[in-house]
Amino acid sequence: MALSATQIQKLIEDDGYPAFFEQYETQQPLYPVLCDVVDVSQAGAPEYGDKGSTFQNVDRFVEREDGAEVEDSTLNEAHTWQIKIRTYSRRIRIPERIIANNDTSAARALLTQAASGWGRLAPLQKDDFVAQLFQEGVLTAGSEDYFDNSYLQNSDANKGFIYDGLPWFDTAHALSDGSGSYANHTASLALSQANLETVMQTMTGANAVDDRGERVIINPTHLIVPSGLQFDAQRILRTAMATGGNDNDINPLFNQLVPVTWRALSDTASSASWWVVQAGMGLRAYDSPVKMRQYQERNGDISIIAQYRFGAGVTNWRFGYCANKAAS
Repeated sequence: MALSATQIQKLIEDDGYPAFFEQYETQQPLYPVLCDVVDVSQAGAPEYGDKGSTFQNVDRFVEREDGAEVEDSTLNEAHTWQIKIRTYSRRIRIPERIIANNDTSAARALLTQAASGWGRLAPLQKDDFVAQLFQEGVLTAGSEDYFDNSYLQNSDANKGFIYDGLPWFDTAHALSDGSGSYANHTASLALSQANLETVMQTMTGANAVDDRGERVIINPTHLIVPSGLQFDAQRILRTAMATGGNDNDINPLFNQLVPVTWRALSDTASSASWWVVQAGMGLRAYDSPVKMRQYQERNGDISIIAQYRFGAGVTNWRFGYCANKAAS
């Protein structure tokens, strides 16, 4: 008797998923730390994407005397961000001869080998996608590969860029009324204690305003570097005394940020670049677990398909800064 669809489904449940998650959970991607991770089911269009408004802050509270009317506060939309949820899939085929011979062991071996590989690849591919946002988010020409968030019946008005029509990391961000000029990118700024202090002061000072120009709080949490800057980052942030200074000069950056070496930052243009971010803010990822399903081909093979949905994009530029990376 040939292997049935019910038997194959049981192999998926009993062997495929355990093999997948055994490998998936051993990976340590960075994107769940950096992003505000949302399940795809919570998106406006769960199969395709989501959008939301970057609101201007409400008016500040005003003092009210006894008997006076409470003043209204306005809710004005500043920008609309948009994120595409992408579908990723692969399949393997269990040959007809294995099905016809009722060879459960061979079918299990093929399935678990594939599932283990998918378990290793899925988190790394998600991580690589987010890393590309960092690497290509400085390009003045834009990047439609990673910043085109068009989806069904929702074209991206800022294709190649973020919601304000500029690269994520740029020198000319403005308030929603077009006033001011704010920078979260410096093309030539090597990683050093002094330069890191400058970036943090900019993020927490000049850039820490909403679209009304009112003060907001930004607390950078991570310094992100490629492999070549791993030890420089450690010396700057893990040394109690100022690097290269006298013994009595304290290091004001000591333990202020978490230094992270992100090996997904692999393009040559990023070899000396560095980023400062506030984790969980300004960058959103829509994520789903991998699901496996099976169906029988006309030739008698049974195909097993693994699929997940994932998308990531910028919801607020203020919580990130890129340094020492060219804009072209």
